[in-house]
Amino acid sequence: MSVDRGLAGKRGFFAPSGRATATQLDDMASLCLDDALVHAVLEAVDSYAVILNEQRQILAANPVLLEALMQGEPARCRGLRIGETLECVHANEGPDGCGSSRACRRCGALLSILASQATGQASEGECLISLRRDGRWEAREFAVRSSSLVVAGHTLTLLTLRDISALKRRETLERIFIHDLMNSLQGLQGWAEILQAAGADAAAVAGHVLNMASHLTAEVDAQRRLLQAECGELVPDLRNVACEAVLDELEVALGSDLAGRLVRLPVPPEAGCLRTDPAILCRILSNMVMNALEALPSGGQAKIWFERRGGASQLRRGESRVHGAGGRGWRIPALLQHQGGLRTRPGHLQHETAG
Repeated sequence: MSVDRGLAGKRGFFAPSGRATATQLDDMASLCLDDALVHAVLEAVDSYAVILNEQRQILAANPVLLEALMQGEPARCRGLRIGETLECVHANEGPDGCGSSRACRRCGALLSILASQATGQASEGECLISLRRDGRWEAREFAVRSSSLVVAGHTLTLLTLRDISALKRRETLERIFIHDLMNSLQGLQGWAEILQAAGADAAAVAGHVLNMASHLTAEVDAQRRLLQAECGELVPDLRNVACEAVLDELEVALGSDLAGRLVRLPVPPEAGCLRTDPAILCRILSNMVMNALEALPSGGQAKIWFERRGGASQLRRGESRVHGAGGRGWRIPALLQHQGGLRTRPGHLQHETAG
């Protein structure tokens, strides 16, 4: 059974409130600990798994989840709800914790639990959880499944969460690659048709075809490197690159039609250089600019500029933004070079400033 997203709406944006008492929690947790079936189920699941009471509180958790949370004792998460255990950013926004905020009405895990409790049948869905750990944001995606489990005459809920974040990122990369590949192939086809037409300037068309072929080769190489980054195998080619040169390369990558819709503001003299991987940075910028232009009306323009701002003592940070003509803004995620490694920082384009 798939998640019924209308279920939460019938209850408003709050799930049923209230929690079991400490005595009730201890009694039910003891029943779970003494039940051989519960032990077998929790040990068999290779993803996160918890047993929940009617109030959606955790009675037992499997070793995979406890290890991920670095909690050796199951009692540490007993009585919490799943969002509170995973440190969801919305877990403490509502009056009754996890499941009681406005954001919770779209939570795939909550909807799956409610659907299973209401129908007694298994319910599946997907859940995107925003976490804040060690002072930084994370976005994780899970495939969730809730099903009923009877323990000593009490109907409980078995909730499993399988991390599909890497799979979703790969799917996104593949969609972007296929989109860019089709654009390049259509360009090649167009120039080939011009070449075929009578009276075409063969030398000029051949030059365009060569440029398109080079662009296509670069696209394939960029995809290969992005997949390496996804697998943690990418060795970035870090260089000092002038900010002006980054925007020059971006215009070349976009092509004359798209570049003509991009309003490029002057780079201030103090901008200096960035230490980055130019190919990856150009790929990120070009995709974000194209997304911005596609979101605008026909003929709309986007702006791009470079700003230098003071940051932490070990870094000097730069930030580029793409803005639509109507004022809508896109913050560009990109790469931060720091202590010899590359990492992503959602919402920001940040680089070490060379020199």
